[in-house]
Amino acid sequence: MNASTTGDWRIEFPSGTREGYLGYYEGERAISFYWECGGDGVVLIIHVGKLSEWRKQYPWAVDRQPEILDRVAQYFIRRNSPGLQAEIETREDGYTRLLIREPKKRTVTV
Repeated sequence: MNASTTGDWRIEFPSGTREGYLGYYEGERAISFYWECGGDGVVLIIHVGKLSEWRKQYPWAVDRQPEILDRVAQYFIRRNSPGLQAEIETREDGYTRLLIREPKKRTVTV
């Protein structure tokens, strides 16, 4: 298992699998995210869920969700390649995913 610690928070991510759960920890508090490998330029899909679920499961983190997702995204970008990009995708029903993707290739017409 790989772990990253920065100040008062850390991320634990199991390596060697194509899906699973990762942990985000601040002291005794924790958030569990389901993740899976992506495709078509998406390296990793991290399932965040709905804000209503966060209010029930992680009330201490609701107002800090963008900060926490940025930490998780930057952890994977640093770990894999500085060229990767993070994108937050929220469906109409409020379900959110964090996508770690390869940069979109530009096409040049001459």
